[in-house]
This record gives sequence, structure tokens and C-alpha cells, in this order.
Amino acid sequence: MDKTMTMFSGVRAFRMMCIISLTMGLLTVIFAVVAYLPVNPEFSIFNTYLSDIGDTPGWPQIIFNNGTILAAPLRVMVIGLMMLVLRGYAGRRPGFEGAVMALSLVSTIGTVCMTAVPYSSGPAVHKAGIGLYFLGAVILQSVLGTAEWRVKAFPRYLPMLSFFIVFCFLVFLVFFMLLQTGADVRALSIFWEWMCFFSSMLWLVGHFLFFRGNAIK
Repeated sequence: MDKTMTMFSGVRAFRMMCIISLTMGLLTVIFAVVAYLPVNPEFSIFNTYLSDIGDTPGWPQIIFNNGTILAAPLRVMVIGLMMLVLRGYAGRRPGFEGAVMALSLVSTIGTVCMTAVPYSSGPAVHKAGIGLYFLGAVILQSVLGTAEWRVKAFPRYLPMLSFFIVFCFLVFLVFFMLLQTGADVRALSIFWEWMCFFSSMLWLVGHFLFFRGNAIK
């Protein structure tokens, strides 16, 4: 009974953190875009990188960068609670849980580095942060997706949400690298950076909805 109650408490906390993280992420971007519009009235998700907003002095930078930094520890909490939820379905696996949390921390540190130090202020630190964030996120979501795929009680769309994040990150990387070679793919590169953000928000929505109506079996 105590174990079951612990699992239920973990599920409730996980759902709550999904909603808090989703709200923080969406509000940060929405308010940052609103603040950015006077600077660039032609804004669209095909001509403005998210990082462009964070590198724009004034309110766009203040809102976007501070919101992103505040959201970073929420990501770690979401993943930690996800590990607790998975225990109820697949049992405790200390090695796996430790590796997942380490990847989460790597991705979070990368987020903080690339956000706290805009490209215009410190290109080297900003690029290093992007690398940590990218590698951490791709490997983390691949591992999470694989773990969820093995849980028979989970619908297939849960792990597919993780794999979709990986797909978006890799497509963005391809177009970004092509852009560096001079290819005319800037609009596609920008769009897929936004898709990385939207897919992460979709992951939170999908997991909240599933665990809202499902208990530990």
C-alpha cells in the first residue's frame, strides 16, 4: 500500500511539473516574442531564430533569457519525477536512472550556458552550451523513448513523442550544417529550431494527458 501511494504521489507530482514546465515555456516564448515584435515587425518562425530573440538587448533578452534559465531546473525535476513514475512500471534501475539524470544535467547546463551568455557576448561559451544542450537532449530523449517503448502499459505515442524530439533536433542540425556551407536553407533551419521547441512542449502535453487518466497498474 505504501509503495502504491508513493507511486500515485509521484504521478501527481509529475503531472504538476509537466503543466508548470509547459506554462513556463510557452509564456516565456510568447512574452519574449511580443517584446521582440517592435524590433522586428516582420517576425515569423521562418525568419527569426529563438536565439535571435535572446540576443536582442532590452526586454526580449530579459524575458527570454531569464525565463529559459528559470525553466532549466524544471526540466531536471520533470525527468527526475519521470524516473519515479517508471519505477512503478519497470522497477527500480539505479544505473539507468543515474545515467538519465546525468544526461538531464548535461542538457540543462548547456541550456544555462547558451542562454546566460548570448552569442554576441561570448561566442565560444554560447557554442559550447549549444553543443551540451544538443547532445544531452538527443541522447536523453533517445534513452527515454526506448525505455517507454519497452513498457507495455504505455501507448506507442508516448515514446514516439521522445523520438519526434530527436528527429526535430537532427533535422535542425542537418539544415544548420548546410547553412554553414552556404546553402540557401536559412528559413528551414530556423523553422526546425522552432520545431525543437514545439516538440518539447508536445512531449509535456502528451505525458500530462496520459498520466491524468491512468494510474499505476
